[in-house]
Amino acid sequence: MTTRPPNLIDPDQPTPARLHSAFLGGKDHYDPDKVLADALASSTIRPAVAESRRFTRRAVEYLSDHHGVSQFVELGCGIPHFPNIHDIAERANSSAKTLYVDSDTVVAAHGRALLHEPPRYFTDTDITDADTIVGDIAAVMDMTAPLAVCVSGTAEWISDAPAVLAGLTDRFPVGTWLVFTHVTDEFYPQHVQAAAETLRRVGIPYHPRGRDEITAMLAEYQLLTPGLIAPHRWPPTPNRDEDGKGDGDGIRRLSATTQRHRAAWDLSAYAAIGQLHPERMHGDR
Repeated sequence: MTTRPPNLIDPDQPTPARLHSAFLGGKDHYDPDKVLADALASSTIRPAVAESRRFTRRAVEYLSDHHGVSQFVELGCGIPHFPNIHDIAERANSSAKTLYVDSDTVVAAHGRALLHEPPRYFTDTDITDADTIVGDIAAVMDMTAPLAVCVSGTAEWISDAPAVLAGLTDRFPVGTWLVFTHVTDEFYPQHVQAAAETLRRVGIPYHPRGRDEITAMLAEYQLLTPGLIAPHRWPPTPNRDEDGKGDGDGIRRLSATTQRHRAAWDLSAYAAIGQLHPERMHGDR
């Protein structure tokens, strides 16, 4: 596992990881992060982030229950916020492995303190370093067994995210699952673009993308029904209850701890689960 030297923490400079914690109601952030989160409270980014996180939890449940996946990687994992990916995966399979990846200094401090023993792992590798990322995954995962990679609420912070994801996809084994979410400016362009500009003014680049660009990023993955959709609309069957008994689609709903975004509303995000298949790949691997 690769580990980079720690960087100094600047409590006066907001960061994506600490802002994400503030959006989700976590406690691991500083006053500037909270001030920025409050400034964005009326934008559509905040509910998009929250619903994207809930989608990711449901996706982990689904892949665990229906596709026998017991190896999960979360790229750009952020600061821990219960229930985490490993909490959900281990409820389905106590030996499930989880690798968290994030280069943020505060996240790395949490990761080293909390995720230092199998079957939970952490590395602070830069996710734009595809070769090292795949090496880190191969160091702790069985690359011949089902594997899911979660990229949720991460691509928006990366200017060349399409190229970064393509570089990773080129190195993933056939059959790899991808759990993906991305904020979009298609539904509420003024709100989302204003929020993105607010973030840029404090030194945080933010890149909401449209459906066509997101679809192109996922072109090599065969998407599960219903395809690319707002995160609160996946799966299309609504909740019957919140007590963990699940509903007609067989999903246990362990992560449904708070009310979801109303299905009748639009949401400034897209989400999908896809699997890397030979027939969708460009060229030979």
